[in-house]
Amino acid sequence: MPWGYAPAMIRATFSYLAGSSVHFDFTYYVERHIPLARRLLEPARVEVDRGVSGEERGSAPRSVCVAHLYFATVEDYYSALTRHGDELGRDVPNYTDAELEILVSEIIA
Repeated sequence: MPWGYAPAMIRATFSYLAGSSVHFDFTYYVERHIPLARRLLEPARVEVDRGVSGEERGSAPRSVCVAHLYFATVEDYYSALTRHGDELGRDVPNYTDAELEILVSEIIA
């Protein structure tokens, strides 16, 4: 157990990068895509953030949207993604044309 805490959780972070011509439909994402992801991937928890600013007040955010999906183990995440990632990927053009960065991390504190 890292740092003496209870067993860590795994967080998969999906960052949709901002840009001057990036389209992102938050209504579709929250009402359609996130429920699909919940049903298919069965994460323990989901959070969705809308980028409002970079480090300095009023500066452009690096990401227009960031979603965090939490899993008990890294195996749970990759197993679910292997089974359903293609279906989720086919839905992406329905809400955005943004470049996507994914980070899978272990929460240690």
